[in-house]
Amino acid sequence: MSVNEEQVTGETPSAFREDAPQNMPAEAEQPEAADGGQGGEQEPPKPKKKRRWIWNIVLIAVIALGLWGLFGISGEITEGEGMTFGEAMSGISVPGAVLLVAVVLGVMTVDCLKFCFVNKAVIGKVRPGVAIKTSFLGKFYDNITPFATGGQPMQIYYMTTKGVNVSLSSAVVLIRYFGSIYAFTFIGAVSMIAGVSVGVLDGVESATLLQILGWVGLFVNLIIPVFIAFFVFFPKFAMKCTTWFINVGVKLRIVKNKDRVMAKALKTVDDFVTSFKLIAKKPLWLALFILCCLAENFLTFSVPFFVMNALSCDVHGMFFTIFALNVFTTFGVSFIPTPGNSGVIEGMGVLAFSVAAGGALAWAVLFWRFAVYYIYILIGIAMTVFDLVAKNVKARRTEKVAVKRE
Repeated sequence: MSVNEEQVTGETPSAFREDAPQNMPAEAEQPEAADGGQGGEQEPPKPKKKRRWIWNIVLIAVIALGLWGLFGISGEITEGEGMTFGEAMSGISVPGAVLLVAVVLGVMTVDCLKFCFVNKAVIGKVRPGVAIKTSFLGKFYDNITPFATGGQPMQIYYMTTKGVNVSLSSAVVLIRYFGSIYAFTFIGAVSMIAGVSVGVLDGVESATLLQILGWVGLFVNLIIPVFIAFFVFFPKFAMKCTTWFINVGVKLRIVKNKDRVMAKALKTVDDFVTSFKLIAKKPLWLALFILCCLAENFLTFSVPFFVMNALSCDVHGMFFTIFALNVFTTFGVSFIPTPGNSGVIEGMGVLAFSVAAGGALAWAVLFWRFAVYYIYILIGIAMTVFDLVAKNVKARRTEKVAVKRE
């Protein structure tokens, strides 16, 4: 039965029925094709690159706007007493810098391990090189597209070029995506509740604005996890609620195509449940994956503290304060549709971290953004250039061999 048929008849989505056929095997038992395909499935079309130059201009513009806002706002807050680049560099603590590098590398390592563990559970084997490149490709395309929508399609496409069929590659990417969302919102919710209870926003510039935006961002980010959880545990009730919301959207003329929206919602749930069933059969890999998701988000939210520590700021005893402020900042701009939330998050970071960074405020925010955002763009560009060079070299070698044979 198709998704549309289920919607019309009001039946439970196929992924929740015990008699539903599993459209993705638990192990990658299908033979690999010589050309990188697998199991007779066709490769998905490569994500289109229409109007790429427009997005490049937009990306450059928002980054420039963010840097302008960063130094402008920080100058006002520090009343012109901000450090110069030379002063900031001369005050760097070597042990602190080493610790910061270790944390940043830890974030990258944990994200790569997530793909390794999911690959082992779903596909049955691990190819570290593919897992590493899949991870960085996702980060790169997430950071250059609005709402981080570009990473998953590119990851699926790349995995299919390495011999993984579409179903399995989609399952791996979806599990990683939903795991990250649940860990992100869990740590965010706990940190914001605890942060408000201990007063981490006291003394922060525009604390009320930061708090309101933080809670709104948390609510927006909770929509998908809560939506899926309701379908998993209360499928009939969730179906009625979804239908009601969509009908309201139709009446308010927010939803134009009722059937299409319903089908898309049910497909999202079906994909998640079917994918989750694959890794749920391997509790060890599931546990390791969950730990990696939590560790990645924890380390990422910790980066500003280690940046300020490396810049010799007086942050003794302020780990949780800075951690929670970063959570409020990140969630507060998470619904901004610019690539990487650039142009807004820098300004919010200046407001949030002014309580701890002192004269190094602008540089603390800049280094923080470099560690969690710009570095992935640079790595993605380097990977792209390397691939182009490698293809050109391979093409020339092939041409030379063909000439010699003639």
